[in-house]
Amino acid sequence: MKLIKTKGIVLKETNFEESSKILTVLTSDFGKIQVLSKNCRRLLSILSACSQPLMFCEFVIRKTKDIYSISSASVIESFFELSQDVNLAIYAGYLIELVDSFLEFEQKNEDVLRLLLNSLYLLKKGKDPEVVCRIFEIKILVYTGFFPQFTQCVKCQKKDITRAFFSFKNSGLTCEVCKEDNDIEIEIEVVKRILIVAATSLKKLNKISFDRSLNSKIKTITLPYIKMVLQKDIKILDFFRFIQ
Repeated sequence: MKLIKTKGIVLKETNFEESSKILTVLTSDFGKIQVLSKNCRRLLSILSACSQPLMFCEFVIRKTKDIYSISSASVIESFFELSQDVNLAIYAGYLIELVDSFLEFEQKNEDVLRLLLNSLYLLKKGKDPEVVCRIFEIKILVYTGFFPQFTQCVKCQKKDITRAFFSFKNSGLTCEVCKEDNDIEIEIEVVKRILIVAATSLKKLNKISFDRSLNSKIKTITLPYIKMVLQKDIKILDFFRFIQ
């Protein structure tokens, strides 16, 4: 049984048998995997710290048949403190639910891993959680290949659009001539800011900010579009009414 070293962040945990857990971990080498953390719930277990959501760790794992199990682990960065604040826990949980929903098991995507770590770090450092979420929504669409067409009309390919509409049906902008009844109007400034976020590198995302009005306008596009792409509701959104 070959031992494999990889870095990853724990997304979810499920208790297993008397003292173990099954962890869902987003790793740099294998994508999203499920890993057995044996006896991690026992008092003084050396795997206890690394077997909780929001822990970014270096894992040494082995695979037996179809099961990964942890041999050893060490913490690289802890975002556990986010779970101790009700508001931040909900925002962090939202990011994790999006990652878990967008990625299939063993679908490698290092960009999404870096995006998640970067976003959790910004939450930890006090950046406006609403801004972090809007940036995250835009970037995860980019990194998973679902980003809508925002540079030209999806129908006539016209680029110089003075009055823009967003078509959920056609996954992108429509011009005034091509728009359909269900398309919603979107300000050109909102289009520009979405494109700026989409093109900005992860290292510079901390410099991006926008006011509540712009945040709300971006949200009216990104959130329903993500629900459409995933073809399901995002469960943790039910908790947002308690913090807004």
